[in-house]
Order: sequence, then structure tokens, then C-alpha cells
Amino acid sequence: MISTLDTIHTKHHRIGRILAHQETGHWQSFRRDRQVRNWCRDHQVPIVEFNQSGVTRCLKNRDEFSKKFKEFMSKPLHGTPRVDELRDRLVVLTELPGYMSQHQLDLEIFTEIPQEHQVDRPLRQQQGGESKALATLNSFLQERGSGFSQGISSPNTSWTSCSRLSPYLSWGHVSLRKVACALQNRQDQLRKMKAQGRNTGTWLRSLQAFSSRLHWRSHFIQKLETEPEVEKRDLCPAYQHLRRQEGEWNDDYYNAWATGNTGYPFVDACMRCLLQHGWLNFRMRAMLISFATYNLWLDWKRLAPHMARVFLDYEPGIHYPQLQMQAGTTGINTMRVYSVTKQGKDQDPDGVFIRKFVKELEKVPNQFIHEPWKLPLSMQNKFKTVIRGSTSDFESESDWAAYPSPIVDEQESAKTAKAKVAAVRKSVETKAMANKVYQKHGSRSMRRDELNGKKPKALSTYFENENPKSQQKLTVLFARKPIIGQETSHSIRNAKIATNAQSTKIAVSQSKKREIPPCNALSSCPVSYEKKQKQQSYFEVKNKASNWSCKACTFLNDKPLGLACSVCGTRR
Repeated sequence: MISTLDTIHTKHHRIGRILAHQETGHWQSFRRDRQVRNWCRDHQVPIVEFNQSGVTRCLKNRDEFSKKFKEFMSKPLHGTPRVDELRDRLVVLTELPGYMSQHQLDLEIFTEIPQEHQVDRPLRQQQGGESKALATLNSFLQERGSGFSQGISSPNTSWTSCSRLSPYLSWGHVSLRKVACALQNRQDQLRKMKAQGRNTGTWLRSLQAFSSRLHWRSHFIQKLETEPEVEKRDLCPAYQHLRRQEGEWNDDYYNAWATGNTGYPFVDACMRCLLQHGWLNFRMRAMLISFATYNLWLDWKRLAPHMARVFLDYEPGIHYPQLQMQAGTTGINTMRVYSVTKQGKDQDPDGVFIRKFVKELEKVPNQFIHEPWKLPLSMQNKFKTVIRGSTSDFESESDWAAYPSPIVDEQESAKTAKAKVAAVRKSVETKAMANKVYQKHGSRSMRRDELNGKKPKALSTYFENENPKSQQKLTVLFARKPIIGQETSHSIRNAKIATNAQSTKIAVSQSKKREIPPCNALSSCPVSYEKKQKQQSYFEVKNKASNWSCKACTFLNDKPLGLACSVCGTRR
């Protein structure tokens, strides 16, 4: 890029200004952009990069993300210029470093790309272009979108109920603000219809969930924008050693997972769907990464290139933070260990999705479609479907279908992996690191005022001082009864709790302070376990009553009585 700019600037047309869009890309593009900005500075050429997705360049405080995102999304759309106005301003350049005419173009220049990835997938259903993007947007907002909330989890229903706009957003065929504007107009239309007494069904709830996903999309891209090294290392350094010890990487496991031959039908169907079509709903993508990182104990960094290739909607800012979140290395998210067999039974109970992509199991009855390794030998013989690894005397037949037995024990491998991650997670050092991650990357939405205006602590971490030399005041809210193991209102006023040899002052909330019966909470009180469970602080009660975190997608829902996640539709 630098040599190209030099050639244009010195030999063809002196550059007066460079206009570009802001890109939150991978590490290589980050380095390229930095080189271009340095070149512009050295040659005194102004460069203007326009925001595209509500992600803020050089965001100093994560608390400002939502505010700036809303400001950007509320701006009016740009008009479309006429083609004849632009054509006269084009400068045609044909002599540039590395320039090749169309007849010179040869696939040999793509030597770093494996041959199987040099051609398009024949079964890919989505085609590129702005007209295709706008047609997809219109069909979602007018026809398909009503089932978004209910159909987002299953790979069968999500195929049509999801917006399917992600490839067009990733490749820039439609802007995020264009989608948000069209969404807002449709929501306003539906609200008017509802005010007139007309039945709008599930439209408003589904479109609100979709609106949250748009915000969520930029929320994740902001993580990579703020910390480009997320592509290279774990967000929480305490997990850096996990899955990277000598002998832990297993090529056989990786190849089986990457090609959809793990012996778990639902996992294999999801991977083969991606290989053929390049698209899969979010829940199933998360399951694939969870299975690879927990059950197969594979390093997420070595999974990233494969998934980037198969995703038609590959977006680096979503890709790397999500890989880490599903692998459990962020420090601020709960462990996501899916029971892949249960997921199959829940999301594809009749095996429709499995039979569509795992042709070897086409003839297997519903009773065994999710656990084909339990298929009796007599039925294997009847349906001419052999499960590799099963004890049989079948003669090899060319017309028989062969499917592998499970490469790992699902329950045992998950149990072992969770124990390894939990051992790192519970250490004081990890919790301190995790809190720093939260301060830099954690979501602030719907939690800002949880502690009387104080910034909330990370959901799954112990609140450590961000600066060991400073003392941070925490507000503790009490219920009528003291919590066993904590100081009472009377004794806490002058108490200091040592954390990593530093003292943290604890202030009692004046608005919630109550007269509490004296109790030496520092000593062991003869209270039953059941009674301890019932004694909750005001903060715990308040937090449970105001919001709840979805276990599937981690979205923090603000409807206290909601039965399902407003983003992914998972039942509470």
C-alpha cells in the first residue's frame, strides 16, 4: 500500500486528501492502517476515516461506548450520488506496483491459499451485491422477522427466521445505519398498528431482539478495536497456558472436528453445513467452538483460521472475542460447556438437520439419530449403516454407509476440561486480572446504576483494585438480616478488609442503612446451611429483580419476569 501511494503521489497525481472508512480488521490490516497514517503524516496528506458501525476509534472509556453508538446510529443517512457526477472525477491509473491486467490475473498469485479454498462453494445460497442485501433486509422486516425470537436457536428454523444480513454487513454491501434506519421505520409502523388495535403478533418483540443484536455486534467489534492483540493472545493472561502445553494439541481431533467427523451427529451436521453454505446460526457456532475447546481441548487460536475461512460473514471483531468467550479465556464470562447430544435433541428432535448434512445416517431411525453408537448390530445390518468402532463381523460393502463412533466421551471430557478451567478461574490473581478485563471491555448496559451510581463489578470476578496503590471504596447494601461472614452495619463502619496487602474501605449506603441486631459476623455463628442460603443482601435481591444473564448468549436481560432471552430466545 505504501509503494502504491508513493507512486500515485510522485508520478501521477499529487494526493490532496485520503478518504476511507474505518476498518476494525485483523492484525495485518491494523499494521497496514498504521503505516498509511504514518505515511500521511510524513507527506502532510490529510486522511479522514469515516465511522461505519458505531465503533469508536481510540475509545478511552468503555462507559462511553453506548452513548457514542447511539449518537452515530441516530445520524441521518447519506444520500446516494449520481453516477455521472462521480465518473468525471475518476482518475484512471494503470501503472502501479503489482498492477495486473485482467488477462494476466492467475490463481498462481494466491499460492498461500489452499486449492480447495480458491473456488467458491457450489452450494452457497447467498449471493453478493447491494440489491441482494436490500432484498434480504426487506424480506426480513416485512415477512420473515416475526419468528426471529422463537426461531433463532434451532438450525432448522433460524435458516429463515434470522435476518441473514451478516454477510452483507461484513462485506459492506449494506451499512449498519441503513439497516437500523429501516428497522426503526418498521418498528414505528408496527407501533402505530398496535395503537389502532390491530394485531401485530410477535413482530415487535422479535424486532426489539434483533435491534439488540445490532448493538451487540458493534459491542464485540469494539473489543478488537480497543485491543487488537485479542487476535494473538487471551484477554485474561491467566488462561494463556491452557490448551498450549506440550502434547495437548491433537491433530486427529482437529481434523475430525474441522471436517465434521467427530462421531457426534449434531456437531458434524453443523460443521458440514458451514463447509457447504458458509452460514449457521449463532447458538450452533458457539456449540462448535465449545465442543472443540472443552471436549477436544483444542487451542482456540489454532481453530480461528479454519472458522474464518468457512464463515461467509467472517468479521474479525466478532470472530476473536467470540472464540475466546466460548473457550472461557476472557475471565468475565461463565464457562459455556454444551452437551452436544442434548442440544441435538432439543434443537433438532426429529433429526431433520442431521439427515440433511450427515447423509451416512439418513436411514437411522429417530430413536438413534442423536446417538448412533447405540444402534444395535442387527439394525446396522438392516439399514446398511455401520458405526466404525462397533464390534461387528459385517463384510465390507460398497453401498454401505459408514459413520465414526465418538472420538471422545462427552461427559468425561467436559468434566475434565471444566476442572482445569475452574482451577485457574478461582485464583485471586485470575480474579484481579479479570476485573481489569471487565473495566476495559465489559458491557455497561442496564447495569450502570446498580450500585447507586458506582460502576458495577464484573459478574464473575472478585472486585480487585485496578491500581494496587489506590484504595477503592465499595458500597455495601444490607438487608434486614446480616449475611453470615460479613461485618454488620455497626462493626463495618471502621473496618478494613485486606486484599493483596492493600486496604479497601467499605462505606455503608446511607439511603439503605438499617438497624441490624448486633452479631459478631466474624465469628462462626451456629446457623444452618438452609438458613444461610435464605439470608441475602439487598444488592442480591435487587440485582435478581432487575436483570438476568442468559446462559446461552450472555445477554443481560432487563425484564425481571421475562421467560426467554430477548436476544437469542433461549428459555430462562
